[in-house]
Amino acid sequence: MENECIPTGFKPYLTNTASPRYTKQLSMKRSEKIITGFILGGAFPLLLGLLSLLLWFSFDKNESRAFFYVLSGFLLGFIVDIVFLKKWIDRRYELPVWFIAGIYLFYNICIYGMFMGFPVFNVAMGVVAGYYYGNRMYYNNTLDKEQHKLIQQVSLFTGLVMVVFCMASGIIALGSNSVGSEVRSMLGLGFEITRPMLWGITIIGGIFLVWLQVMVTRITMKMVLKSY
Repeated sequence: MENECIPTGFKPYLTNTASPRYTKQLSMKRSEKIITGFILGGAFPLLLGLLSLLLWFSFDKNESRAFFYVLSGFLLGFIVDIVFLKKWIDRRYELPVWFIAGIYLFYNICIYGMFMGFPVFNVAMGVVAGYYYGNRMYYNNTLDKEQHKLIQQVSLFTGLVMVVFCMASGIIALGSNSVGSEVRSMLGLGFEITRPMLWGITIIGGIFLVWLQVMVTRITMKMVLKSY
């Protein structure tokens, strides 16, 4: 009966199930399973809820029915979770890369929209990507020589996604005549934000965010691997 509690990904290390190391690994296994479950489980209710709201806005626009559109989308998403979520959680580190990338992009879009096109908060998704892929490499017993390659690939992907959002924010900011005054008001500055200054903020800030996203993803992956 004791062997039934051994998580699949931990088999190479479980020589003594009473050891502190095993207890720590089992606790981490449960924690990452819950976290990954929330991430996977929240995607489809949110996606279908937003799509339902988009349908309402495009074809109806009757405010009294907006709630029912959103509720219908959420319910459809929960039905998807009821049917598929347990399988996704059980096979969370065997899911296709395109599926994981799609969920990553979706949550990035949600964060970007939530903070009205301000991509600073999208850096948090680098932590999520690094956490997931660090555990995925451990679970799949990825060889050391392959780990470095995957860390480079995943951090490059998160950096490229950040490039897209920074470019979108830059286009919006530089295309508006009121951004300078808005930044001045928001930061309480005593001087006018000129056009060249806006260009500098956009370019330097964008480069910094891309670099930060790459480093956050890379460091998180390495920290997860070392934690085992």
